[in-house]
Amino acid sequence: MSSSALTRGTLRVGFQRNTPPFSYAPDPAFEPIGYSVDLARLVLAKVFDGTRQPPPLEAVEVTSTTREGLLAEGRIDIECGSTTITEARLQRCAFSLPIFRTSHRIAVKPGARTGGTAGTGALRVVGIQGSTSQAALESAPDPGFAFTFVGVPSIGAAFDTFLDDPLVDAMVADEVILRTLLLGDRTPDGTTLLDVRLGEESYGFMMRRDDPEFVRAVDTALADVLASDAYPKLLDTWFVDESPMSSPNGTGTHENL
Repeated sequence: MSSSALTRGTLRVGFQRNTPPFSYAPDPAFEPIGYSVDLARLVLAKVFDGTRQPPPLEAVEVTSTTREGLLAEGRIDIECGSTTITEARLQRCAFSLPIFRTSHRIAVKPGARTGGTAGTGALRVVGIQGSTSQAALESAPDPGFAFTFVGVPSIGAAFDTFLDDPLVDAMVADEVILRTLLLGDRTPDGTTLLDVRLGEESYGFMMRRDDPEFVRAVDTALADVLASDAYPKLLDTWFVDESPMSSPNGTGTHENL
C-alpha cells in the first residue's frame, strides 16, 4: 500500500460476526462486541493518543475465508479477532504481539461417541476448511477415534452444520470460541467436549507487512495496554462473568458446558 494506516482518513478494522467471546455481533446490525473488539479500541486509542489526529474507525465484517484478502486489498487496515499466528501467515501478513493463547477442542453430539451417526464407524467432524483447527485434528497422532473431516468456509457455517446436519457428529474449533457457542439455546442437551486438547496457539492482530510503522505503533500500544490496570478488568469482563474462561497463558477452567 502506498501510505501507512497511521495517515489515512479512516481506519478500517476487520471484525468477525460469529467468534464469541472475541468478536461477535449478537444483533442483525453489525455492531461487534467482545474481548478483541474492546482490546483493539484500547490499543488504537493509545496509538493515536496525543501525537496524531485519531481517525474515524470503520468496522468491516470479515470471515476466516475473507480476512486475508480484504487486508491485502486495503479494504481493512487491521484485523482484530481470533486469528492464529502461524509461520505460513507470517509469510503473507504481519502480526502484533500475542493477545491470547488457546488450544482446539471437539464437541460431540449426544449418542455419537459409539461410532458416528452415519453408521460408518467414524465421526464426521465439521470445522473451517484450511483452519488451524483442521490442521491440529489431522496432525494429531491419536485423537482417540476415527474421523472424516467436513470443511466449511466459516465458524458460523461450522456451527450451523453441527447443529442442523444429522450426518455430522462433531465440531472442532478453538476451545474458547467453541465453549461459548455451545452455551446457546440451540445446543442439544447431552452435547459433550472430548477431553483431548489439540495443539496450542496464539492469536494476534493481523496487519499488512508493508506498513511496518503501523505494526510498530500497534505493538508499542498493545504492550502498554497489557501492562495497564485496564487489562485485568478486560479479562474479568469477557472470561469470568460472561463466558467460559481460558487465560492468555492457555490455562482453562469451567470444564462443564
